[in-house]
Amino acid sequence: MKKVLVIFMALVVLATILSAAPSIERYMAPSAQYGSSDSSSSAQTAASLSEMLYALGNLYSYLDTNFLYEIDSQKMQDAVISAMIDSLGDKYSYYITPEDAQEFSEETTGKYVGIGIYLTKVNPAYIDWEDPSTYMVIVTSPFPGAPADRAGIRAGDMISHVNGVEIYEMDANEASKLIRGKENTPITLTINRGSSVFDVTLMPEEITSPSTEKGIIADNIGYIRILEFSQTTQDSFRSDVEELLSQGAESFIIDLRNNRGGSVDSSLGIANMFIPDGKTLMTTKFKEKSNNKDTVYTSTGYLAVDENVPVVLLVNGGTASASEILTGALRDNDRALVVGSQTFGKGIMQFTIAFMGGYLNITVAHYYTPSGADIHEIGITPDIVVNVDEEYSDEEMDAYSAFLNETYLQDWLEEYPEYTKENILAFAEHYKDTGVPEELLKLLMRNEYIYSLDYDKRPVADLDFDTQLIKAVEVVKSGITIEEFEKQQETMSPEVRVSEVTVI
Repeated sequence: MKKVLVIFMALVVLATILSAAPSIERYMAPSAQYGSSDSSSSAQTAASLSEMLYALGNLYSYLDTNFLYEIDSQKMQDAVISAMIDSLGDKYSYYITPEDAQEFSEETTGKYVGIGIYLTKVNPAYIDWEDPSTYMVIVTSPFPGAPADRAGIRAGDMISHVNGVEIYEMDANEASKLIRGKENTPITLTINRGSSVFDVTLMPEEITSPSTEKGIIADNIGYIRILEFSQTTQDSFRSDVEELLSQGAESFIIDLRNNRGGSVDSSLGIANMFIPDGKTLMTTKFKEKSNNKDTVYTSTGYLAVDENVPVVLLVNGGTASASEILTGALRDNDRALVVGSQTFGKGIMQFTIAFMGGYLNITVAHYYTPSGADIHEIGITPDIVVNVDEEYSDEEMDAYSAFLNETYLQDWLEEYPEYTKENILAFAEHYKDTGVPEELLKLLMRNEYIYSLDYDKRPVADLDFDTQLIKAVEVVKSGITIEEFEKQQETMSPEVRVSEVTVI
């Protein structure tokens, strides 16, 4: 009966924690709070839960007495908890078992061995065989400089096989372990991009994830790339801003591309550095009977950048969650123009809490931008759209896959070690007959040059081949204000209101 008690208590603790999840830290000043509870509904739920726990206890007692083989109580406990979370039908809610807890903690420290991608996967219990996104791994974003990024894997790609092994019916943790691989052991991923399917072979390596990168570019433009929102990103960002201002920065480009999010508090803290006192940054709405109150977050006027300093945000399909919160806050408050492509569209929030030696990651709230926009599964359309993620033909993707399995990049780098625009253009010209699109050849060789350099010697930005960044620089240099831009938009028809640039 001791094992019965262990599992029974685990379920009781789970029910207790889920009904009293902790609130996120409040860096912003809430200007309004709402909330209520339904006591009769709570009583019915408690009765139903009590009956379920009683039935599970009886079931375990029966199994313990009659099942022929030894029962692994830890495995059963993990399975019961996972099943409860999986039954929610939410791809963002999951349970990290004690077995996987150390690996999860290592990832949050910012250093691990892998190929460098952030990913999501729907629980196999909810597979829809007509929708590949429900059974394949979806790449949320590649990490800058990691093997996946160097090979050209991008946000929105879907992975169906690892070393020929189908991953459709694996859960997110199983698929993640397989995709991560082992140091110095190559792995081959089968990538699905639009209608194209191709293989990419990568070598896992130690991945280190800094929080921000910074520098002065193109005539006193302060450039800051936010790679993720950790609990320390807010402080790093403020330090970066102060240093760039001291170096003469007269405007800012904040690069949020392929930033999957992270700490909401850190994102709001950065928004607060640009937006004057009393402005709405975000609104959150929780379940009515939860202990968490709906909140409107407002700025506190702790400015790091003068209101007259121009700001441009760079976004793409890998810009998600906390990154979209920052984008929405600055854009809706007329504090920044947004350049790039449609963002990911994650308008819900999760709490991560320690539980039974592992972790629970549970969706607890819906958030809205200051204008009241619900961006979930929609995303944010930039003010100036610059699409660079073009689909290629099956023949081009086959050529791309074959190209990566050769040593052309490494051979060229060895023969022409100097990172110059001329060497990159020459590389693309030399290999144009391989069938790989010329623009893709340029990006692959650019990545190879950049990431062959020591970290402190890498250029902070690419003003030769990064078309979205080049457009952002043009916007800053044009001197157009947000008010002027909005007036221009008002004179256009809705069909052409967004300035669109497509890179072929």
